[in-house]
Amino acid sequence: MTDLKNTLLIIGGSIVVVLAVIFGLTRMSGTSTTSITSVDQQQLVDGARFVRDNGETKVSVVTFADIQCPSCKAAKESLKELETMPGVKYVVRHFPLPPNIHKHSLISAKAVEAGRVMGKGWEMMNLMFDKQTEWSGINKPERQFVEYAKSLGLDELKFEEAMNSNEVAVLVQTDASLANRLQLSGTPTIFVNGELVGAPFVMEKVKGILAKGQ
Repeated sequence: MTDLKNTLLIIGGSIVVVLAVIFGLTRMSGTSTTSITSVDQQQLVDGARFVRDNGETKVSVVTFADIQCPSCKAAKESLKELETMPGVKYVVRHFPLPPNIHKHSLISAKAVEAGRVMGKGWEMMNLMFDKQTEWSGINKPERQFVEYAKSLGLDELKFEEAMNSNEVAVLVQTDASLANRLQLSGTPTIFVNGELVGAPFVMEKVKGILAKGQ
């Protein structure tokens, strides 16, 4: 009986340790732990700049993302189908996390926004996510961002000027301020028709709504 009791205690302790590790990794990655469950849909899309609108909107998907966040990269890839799915409005908004979580979160958001100002926003965002592991390890990645912009056919000097401009800083801060007002705490945070949905369940949710003709 004593052996059985000891075994159960060991198993129970191991489970606690595993859960603690998982929770710790989640916090480190910046994964969303917000307590909010639903938001007025109009509030989420008003003023949005990264928008893919495919015909009459039946479903709106809004993602708050940090360009340096690995989970955001994975979510962006898994939701790529939404960019061209009929009836879906797909929106991405900036939510750069504090530098103690992602050192280059703010400047990478500015780089993507600068690309948009110059007509290559989605292309710059996709490239930045694709190259995330490359630039995340650089102490000062601004020069690398300029090279990415150049590869997209953008003028180097104009891009660098835009990236460091007050206009771009204000645009990024506009999204971040909305995220803060909503009390979001991590990335990616995704809303489907105003309802908070975990990244792995977004496609299922969207297809379900479309199938019902809502």
